[in-house]
Amino acid sequence: MSESERPVDPRTDREVLASKIQLLLDIVHAKDAGSFTYEEIRQGLAERGFTLTKTRWHRLLAGSPDNRWDPELLKALAYFFDVDENYLLQRSGPIPERVEAELRLIEAYRIAEVEHFAARVLGEVNVDALRAVTEALRNLPPRPDTQGPPD
Repeated sequence: MSESERPVDPRTDREVLASKIQLLLDIVHAKDAGSFTYEEIRQGLAERGFTLTKTRWHRLLAGSPDNRWDPELLKALAYFFDVDENYLLQRSGPIPERVEAELRLIEAYRIAEVEHFAARVLGEVNVDALRAVTEALRNLPPRPDTQGPPD
């Protein structure tokens, strides 16, 4: 797809940033069955000398237009989440390799769960039919939330 054919993302920079942060939280939640709490994030940033109020955190997550853009805060958040700071600082910052790998792992787990569920529900089904279901699941187009932020 050429640059001119690429769909225009109607979201604001702050909304794109909010979706990137939410993706980082979702990965932690999917891996560990519990997401970081505001308090854990606040404490992690406090260790780096940043004060994060609950209001500011919620504005950041909401992509609020009245949220002040603070590159130093974004660098501290990148450090907290252990990702390259460009991911948060640039609108089209690349998805960090670790995040991409974890997304693929989570997707594989979900496919495996669906395969296991289908095998239990379908019971004694032809092995070829189970393979066809598995292949169909693996060939589903990526969900929009796993493709990463648009350019």
